[in-house]
Amino acid sequence: MTDVLELLPPRWQQDRLIIGDRNRWGAVEVVGDDDGILFVLGGPERPNLLGRGDPAAVDRLVAGLDVGPARWMSLPRGARPTAGVLARLALVPFSTWDWLSTDVVPPVVAGERAVRRLDPTTDADRIRRCLSAASPDTTADPTRPGEAGWWGVEVDGVLGGVVGASERGATGTDPSWHVHGLGVLPSLRGTGLGTALTAAATRAGLSAGAPWVSLGMYAQNDGARRIYHRLGYRTEVELTSFSPAGARRPPG
Repeated sequence: MTDVLELLPPRWQQDRLIIGDRNRWGAVEVVGDDDGILFVLGGPERPNLLGRGDPAAVDRLVAGLDVGPARWMSLPRGARPTAGVLARLALVPFSTWDWLSTDVVPPVVAGERAVRRLDPTTDADRIRRCLSAASPDTTADPTRPGEAGWWGVEVDGVLGGVVGASERGATGTDPSWHVHGLGVLPSLRGTGLGTALTAAATRAGLSAGAPWVSLGMYAQNDGARRIYHRLGYRTEVELTSFSPAGARRPPG
């Protein structure tokens, strides 16, 4: 099977987001060049669309695309598809979010020693209960294929916070990791628990040989961004997503 990286202009062959996500895409059509590129994922019927590069260049690619309703679309921040284009794709603005990555082992942070690795099978129900209370809109699940691990902190006999990581693509033999499913019970927020969980999962990925570890976050969460930057993450990609009307969360 042809690796999608072989189909890309040179600039995009080194893009960490593309490298990491490409193994999850299935059917892929690629249009564009070094200035801007658009991926049509999953075939022409209700595809997912992902754009990278110059916002104006990506706008032109989306406008010229001959597809009907789409399932989801994420474009570089600053792209402004017209009302007509969005109507054709049956999409509306959903969120702005950032994709970050690091290849630097984070500093040890307060509370990290309390973090324990969980068993994604025997601890699955406990993880789900924590996520249901802490992050009810998440699509994360400990038993999903490709999970690299889950971590948690117990407080008074219950999981007060959890985080997971999944294996993603790479250019070498070891896969990159993507941290996801971070959830801290409302009563424990602001205690540093989320920072400790993120640091532990990041450390575990890099120790396991991952060339980098990535994560995504909503763009308006400036506090989380400051924490991630302190842990060594860099903001690599800034995106705006569009969804079908009424969608509550991104596709899993």
